[in-house]
Amino acid sequence: MKKLLLIICIITLIAQWAVPAKMIWQKENVLRSGKLFNFRTQPVDPAHPFKGRYITLNFEAGSFTTVHLDSAIENYDPEVYVLLDVDKDGFAKVRQLVKHKPVNAADYVKASVNYINRMEHDSAMVMIDYPFTEFYMDEFKAIKAEGAYRESTIDSTQRTYAVVSVLNGDAVVKDVMINNKPIREVVKEMNNGIKK
Repeated sequence: MKKLLLIICIITLIAQWAVPAKMIWQKENVLRSGKLFNFRTQPVDPAHPFKGRYITLNFEAGSFTTVHLDSAIENYDPEVYVLLDVDKDGFAKVRQLVKHKPVNAADYVKASVNYINRMEHDSAMVMIDYPFTEFYMDEFKAIKAEGAYRESTIDSTQRTYAVVSVLNGDAVVKDVMINNKPIREVVKEMNNGIKK
């Protein structure tokens, strides 16, 4: 009986470490091996009592208008695939939305549909919810970062975007940039009294 109890304890211990280790490894693999896309952002910034301070990222590529919407995609669809491309300025844009996992597409992310606004001439505007909308920061830097981020998204002369690594449908936010500077560097300059 003691051997069985010991074996159960060992298996439980391994499982407790294996699951988080696998999750961490998957995210790190996406960051190392994924293709980078720059997503233009819009303002929002909350905090979470357990996760800590973060910036909520709202993306311009969160809405997509098309005349060729996959008929299987519906309002509040929990799983769709967003095929990505890059616009003339180097920012991510939605090329197409499909219901089933792409076989031959290299750059895509799994997302969900918030809402579909069907318009005239069979066109539709789709509101997309991406799974990578939170960028976590050090608790002490986050408040200044939130302020800098909010100000830059309101000011149309500033370029604010998230660098997102994409690999096989998974995506991880690598950094948030303000005028091509990482937000941590912007906060550091603010702390040192340097103007942006």
